Amino acid sequence: MEPDRPDQTTALACCADLYQSDLARLLLGDSLHPGGLRLTHRLGTLMGIQPDDWVVDLACGRGISGMAVSRAFRCKVAGIEYGVAAVAEAHAGAREAAVPARAFFINADAGLPPIRLSSVDAVLCECSMSIFADQPGAIVQAARMLRPGGILGLSDVTVKPGSLPDGFPEAVGQALCLTGALDVAGYTRLAGDAGLLPERSEDASDAIADLLNDLEGKLGALAAWQSLAAGTLPVKKEWLDAAPGIINHLRRLIDDGALGYWLFTARKPV
Repeated sequence: MEPDRPDQTTALACCADLYQSDLARLLLGDSLHPGGLRLTHRLGTLMGIQPDDWVVDLACGRGISGMAVSRAFRCKVAGIEYGVAAVAEAHAGAREAAVPARAFFINADAGLPPIRLSSVDAVLCECSMSIFADQPGAIVQAARMLRPGGILGLSDVTVKPGSLPDGFPEAVGQALCLTGALDVAGYTRLAGDAGLLPERSEDASDAIADLLNDLEGKLGALAAWQSLAAGTLPVKKEWLDAAPGIINHLRRLIDDGALGYWLFTARKPV
């Protein structure tokens, strides 16, 4: 395995910091993706995860989804996450959970996971492929981990090329998985190019609309709080001021079909 390039390591660290931030928690909630655990369960169902399967959860964040998958499908989950603080929180959550989960968490690069080849039954990647620096390489690594007949489940934001306006805030774009998002055909092509056989694709774009509605309410409450009390806000004031325009633009993209959220599965040939 080649060592990380300095620029790649810096990008990974910045991404990890962003997803451990108050901004990401505000925008996406604890599960760190649109649709929350409802869509996690739906993706697991589409994948056909079975009891005692080994599932790798790429870029697992604080482990919320991985633990939920383990409980719901009675499987074993290995979560891979670059952020040290997120992995520590995931370990703590697994220890303290009222309902135990067979979930384990590893501090590593999800694009180069330290998992044996052809050793796992399923790989899960939720709202993360769009932020990987090397998306084709990450899918190839996922395919290599899968045993023959194993399944990849991927959910992510879909964006029509050229839809985001110039000057769109980079941190907001990354936190919402917009910056490196592909269109529907792009994710399907990634899987096919890695030697996987695409099986299912399902439109879950209502999750983006729901997220924007929720975000609008949260930011409105923050703006009201800011006018009444002094203190440190979890988001910058200029982002609060720009938020209504950004949200309205994203709603128009959803209406035009240029922005969405999709679930995908693809299988490794036997």
